Amino acid sequence: MSFVIGSTPNDSASGGRSRLFLPAGCAALLAVLVYLNALDNPFVYDDFPLIVENTSILNASDIRSVIERDITRPIVTLSYALDTWLWGQRPLGYHATNLLLHIVNVLLMFWVAVLASEDRARQAGQRLWVDASPRVVGFVTSAVLAVHPMMTQAVGYISGRSEVAYSAFFLLAFLAGRRWMLGGGARWWLACVGLWVVAILAKESAVMLPFVLLVYERVVLDADRSERRRRLMRLLLPMIVATVVAGAGRVAVLMLVEYPGEAGVDWRLALVAVDAFWRYLLMLFSPRGQSIFHAVPFIDSLLSPRAIGGLIGLAGLVAVAWRLRRVHSLVTFGLLWFALLLVPSSALLVLGLGEPMAEHRVYLSAAGLFLTWGCAFSVMWVRADRRKFAAAGAALFLAALAFQTVVRNAIWEDPVELSQEAVNLAPGHWMPRILAADALRQSGRCEDAVPQYRAAILIRPVDEYPYTMLARCLIVGQRLTEAEETLRQLRVLHPASQDASMGLGVFALLGGRPKESRAHFQDVLDRDAGRAQAKLMLAFIDGSLPASERGQLCEALRTVAGASTPIEVCPVVAP
Repeated sequence: MSFVIGSTPNDSASGGRSRLFLPAGCAALLAVLVYLNALDNPFVYDDFPLIVENTSILNASDIRSVIERDITRPIVTLSYALDTWLWGQRPLGYHATNLLLHIVNVLLMFWVAVLASEDRARQAGQRLWVDASPRVVGFVTSAVLAVHPMMTQAVGYISGRSEVAYSAFFLLAFLAGRRWMLGGGARWWLACVGLWVVAILAKESAVMLPFVLLVYERVVLDADRSERRRRLMRLLLPMIVATVVAGAGRVAVLMLVEYPGEAGVDWRLALVAVDAFWRYLLMLFSPRGQSIFHAVPFIDSLLSPRAIGGLIGLAGLVAVAWRLRRVHSLVTFGLLWFALLLVPSSALLVLGLGEPMAEHRVYLSAAGLFLTWGCAFSVMWVRADRRKFAAAGAALFLAALAFQTVVRNAIWEDPVELSQEAVNLAPGHWMPRILAADALRQSGRCEDAVPQYRAAILIRPVDEYPYTMLARCLIVGQRLTEAEETLRQLRVLHPASQDASMGLGVFALLGGRPKESRAHFQDVLDRDAGRAQAKLMLAFIDGSLPASERGQLCEALRTVAGASTPIEVCPVVAP
């Protein structure tokens, strides 16, 4: 059946491809059912800068502007632009696209599991449980991917689009690469490399594909030495070299251009990454304590019990996985898949970039672990005396996961509740406070956001963002003295802050101090000559602003200062 991507003329162990439609369709249907209640969820957190406030996606035909908005992930940005063209800025359309991509991934993972099971059955020396049904392995693997609650942050969160998008192209590239390694022609080589490039343009984590293919080739596929050399030299090695070169270039850009003076290698963060690895694994087995934010404690010593336990455990897991290749190669492949696809986010963490843990990152990685679960259940299925009990157990397991996913989607329906959950789980960390404050502010509850911004500043007083947002909320509440004092504190901590200068300039203007106000706005222009707001305010002070614009600005200033402020605050005469 070579017309099916990834199949070969010998892929017949399942007893007919037509028998695969029902289990694959059931897994896809499960994905639809558990995410129906997520379709009406609102925009939250990163959705606002990525979509609501992103003017570049308003015109899908202007591809250049769309791509330039996020040059590292243009596929995702283009998908947002297409959604905006089709649906407008309604969350439903964006959620529907995420769900569609998730369904595609469920079907692709079903096919990967089926073909991998058949490849394993053909291996010499794999005598244990080789009669396990590929259909069973495929259904359990894809069904768990469809309904597991740890997938909700990638599927139900619009900003998780990069995960579901790159996963689709990654899985297609994997199937094409497998087909080429089993004797496919040049078209499969081109399909593999082309899809791989597209996957990278959706998310950089796709660079791990050649390593996943290498493990598959060495662990699951049998071949003589000459054939292994052909696969390595013509496909795998060139892809690995390209990955290393591109990775080195990307790291250089991060350290020298995007985050100069901020990014740098810290080996202690590798210990934190190992700790996060075990936390991911535990949550996949027991999905409790899910949150929009996870506080992973810093580890500063190799002698720390957590460091010792984490490293020994990781080494033991790799050793066990490698030993299992002689008994059940597919379990080994699934475990190594899980570990390999967490490497990119761990590497960024070691560079001091990003949070140690985010649930959406485990989306495609978890598919490898779910493959091992499919293999385990297939063994139970083969050995079960009464399969109806095994089927009932699997149904209850999937139902429990599905129920948790539906509940999790309901929590995402309320951004304030979602952020408060993060605060409750990590009360001593500044980031959940920011998330809670932003959720309250975006829902029109600025007064309630003030204590959260203050708490974030108290925990971490060096960041500029909470000061700026706190000042905005204080202005909304007509607490102008507190707002001005907040901006003065920010100016002391960050003398180069343009937000502080702009805000203090406005307050000086309202206080009848035009000379001081002009100095603040000029300071902004000295740092950013294109800042339109500063130019506008200077023109207002100097009296060169047209009358119509001057009137509009006067009304805006009165709104800030309050209705009781005399209109005379507007006609400011330059000294």
